[in-house]
Parts: sequence; C-alpha cells; structure tokens
Amino acid sequence: MKPLAVIGAGGFVGQSLIESLVLDGSTSVRAVVRSYRNLAGLCRFGSAVDVRLANAEDPVALSDALAGAHTVVNLTTGPPAGIVRSTRTVFDACSRAGVQRFVHLSSAVVYGDVLRPTGDDDPPISKHWMPYARAKAASEQWLRERLDDAALDVVVLRPGIVWGVRSPHTMDLATSLAAKSAYLVDRGRGIFNGIYITNLTSCIRACAESPDRASGFYNVGDSERVTWNEFFQALGPALDCDPARLPSVDGERFPRSLGSTIDSIQSLPLMNELYHRLKVHVPDGLKAAIRARLEGRYRYERHAATYAARASVSRELWHLQRVRHKLPVDKFASRFRFVPPVTFREGIRRTLTWLDALGLVSRGHALSLD
Repeated sequence: MKPLAVIGAGGFVGQSLIESLVLDGSTSVRAVVRSYRNLAGLCRFGSAVDVRLANAEDPVALSDALAGAHTVVNLTTGPPAGIVRSTRTVFDACSRAGVQRFVHLSSAVVYGDVLRPTGDDDPPISKHWMPYARAKAASEQWLRERLDDAALDVVVLRPGIVWGVRSPHTMDLATSLAAKSAYLVDRGRGIFNGIYITNLTSCIRACAESPDRASGFYNVGDSERVTWNEFFQALGPALDCDPARLPSVDGERFPRSLGSTIDSIQSLPLMNELYHRLKVHVPDGLKAAIRARLEGRYRYERHAATYAARASVSRELWHLQRVRHKLPVDKFASRFRFVPPVTFREGIRRTLTWLDALGLVSRGHALSLD
C-alpha cells in the first residue's frame, strides 16, 4: 500500500483502521493526532506506526505532518462548530503537501430520517435539528464545490451507525438493554442503517488502494436490510433482555421531557458553540466526578431485574429509529468491486463475544461461538 496518513487516528474508527493495516503487515501507516493523550491507544503498535502531532485546524503543522503521504483519511470529529473549519484546513493541507487522494468521512445523518429513497449523489436535507449533522452537511457542500479539483482526488464516504466491537454507540445500546431501560420507536419497524466497524475500515482501505481516480460521494453500509427490532432481538437475549417487553414509543411525535428540552436548546447554533467552548475549560477530573454521580457511584449488577415502565427518550436515538429506508450502497460496491467481509450474523457473534469479555452477557446465557 502507498503511504497513508490518518487524521483523527486516536478515535474509535481511526484505531480500528490502523489496527487492521498493521495486522495485515502494512509498514507505511502514519497516525496524526491532536495531543499526546490521544497517543494512548496507539502505543500498542510500537514502531509499526509513524505518529505525528498536529491540530486539524493548524494548516502549517498539518501540511508538515502529511508530507509524503499518497492518501489522507480524515476522521476528525470534535465540536460541530469546528468540523467545517477542520475539513477546509485538512483539504488545503493535502493540497499543499502534494497528497493525491483525500478520503473524508461524512455521515448518513445528513439525510435525517430518510423519509424517501435517497441516492448517493442527492444533497443533504436543507435543515436538521442536530448540530453535528448540520456541520457534516456544510462540509459536504464545501467539498462538493471542489470535487473536480484536478490535483486532488476527493472521496466522501457516508456511513450509517458504526457498530460492533469497541463501538461506543454499541456499548450504549448494550448497556441500556442490560439495564432494561431501552425502548423501540414504532415497535422497532424503522431501518437500522448500520455498518459493522470492519466493513467500514475495509471500505476506507478499498478507497486508498484503488489505482484509478475515485472522486465522488458514496453511501457505505452493511449488505443486509435490518430493522431496529431485529437488531435488538439479536443482542437482547444475551443481555438478559426480551425486546418484546420494552416500551414502544410513538414515531410521529417526539415525547417531550425536561431532558429533551435541554437538548433542543443546546442544539441551537449559538448555544451549541458556547457549550463546547465552556466544556473544554472543565477539568477532566470534574467531568469524571459528575459523570459518576449521574450514573451511580457503584454498579455491581449490570442487569436490571425489572423493565422500565416508562422510556427516557433521547432525541438522537428517536430520530435514528425513525429511519424509513436503507441507504443504497450499490454505487460504492460497483465502483470498488466491494463486498462487505463481515455479515450481520457474524458481526453480532463478534460483538457478543466482546460484550461477554466485558461482563455484560448474562451469566445464565450460553453464548454460541459457532
């Protein structure tokens, strides 16, 4: 493989991508991280990975960190207000450093609840309540205007929910299932627009390894059409949870609560930027103490004895469960001759094995590993 640099390498997707490359024997992987604390998860790779420090909003430092790379993968996240700025900076740094291919990770959330069949080249919805989705949509629009840049091959990937081993999203869902506090919107009839982590890293690698120009926008996801009820049914029994006993939430009108009102206020552009500006000044120790207080100081038993009578509904998960259509992935499959290496069934098996190692699988459940 030609030299590849990963910006945002300290995150979940970044570490998974680098791990897959190192295990396959690649010796031309460069990890670009913002600060020393982001190096922790990369230390296990030792000298197999070239690690550079550079802020995704510092064009000079970033250009130096990317020099010599053939392909750059942009996995940066951070506060929504900085997503567009960092996308522009990374793009400009790639141009300065002579990078040939820029792979940018967007998100399927730019399409909202996917109320109608949507193609890869359709623009994002014009308005979205979520600051993160608005920022990703704005970044897409900015890149779309530069898609035909002769010097840089721009590939924009649009994954759905990234699930599986070590996925924070999967951990949140598994914890709620074990605590019997989960819920289904419209009895789980909505589409789980997901992509197993190994399938996503394989998509990114297919882009990096393609010998031809690949510019364009691509939806990426698992092959199977899976509903939220099917996803919960696949995980629930091992976590001592029967999804049929979970409360069903109306999918037509969002159930308002104090928490959702606070979320709505926080999602306003000015309030969201102020929130993230103040957040960086709160010491990590204080954040951990507040989190522990909210979650409960001790949690010896992770499986609740009774089901929650009333669901505490988050606005983000409510919208994710309302998705009506599976995003098509045929364009990516055809362009890169790509077949996801991990099936839904195998992804569930791997995920449950991971959750079992973490002590989340019920002691009375016989985990099948075949």
